[in-house]
Amino acid sequence: MSHGPSPPMFEAIVDAVFALLLYVGLPALFVFFVLKGAFVAKPIPTTVVLPGYVLAISATREEMILVVLVSATGNVIGQMSIYYLARREGLTYVQSSERFSIPSERIEQAERWLDRYGGIGVFVTNFVPYLRGLIFIPAGIARYPVPPLVFFAFSSTLIYHAAIVAIAVGLVRAIF
Repeated sequence: MSHGPSPPMFEAIVDAVFALLLYVGLPALFVFFVLKGAFVAKPIPTTVVLPGYVLAISATREEMILVVLVSATGNVIGQMSIYYLARREGLTYVQSSERFSIPSERIEQAERWLDRYGGIGVFVTNFVPYLRGLIFIPAGIARYPVPPLVFFAFSSTLIYHAAIVAIAVGLVRAIF
């Protein structure tokens, strides 16, 4: 049983996404991160695309800040689309949708985080692989208030994306 694209196919997908990003620029980066936040581009790692884009364009400090702002904004918009989908359609729809293959255990784990920690749970889970963004499903079902949800999601995503870029650029500069 296969769980996702094979490595050569995955590499081809990443290469195609990267080529599109370089050709179109920030608008494509924004759309990519909207799709990433909405789980559509979930398998393509942020830790590859974001620093790869910054390094490929030889971004200045100001451009890096803009890239992080654009990617974080797109990601949160995508996450909010999941929130509104779950709010409107409910958990049964999300779990039965062919677009998503999210194990019930992960959704239950995200629900526990939301119930126990509220907005801080949103903030923290945005740093955790395999939980990132999932908390928006129970948040939508519970009709968690949008302003604090956006605040916690945007602030954590901004920190996460800035850290990825800073670490990658710092490593490359240290090596080369």
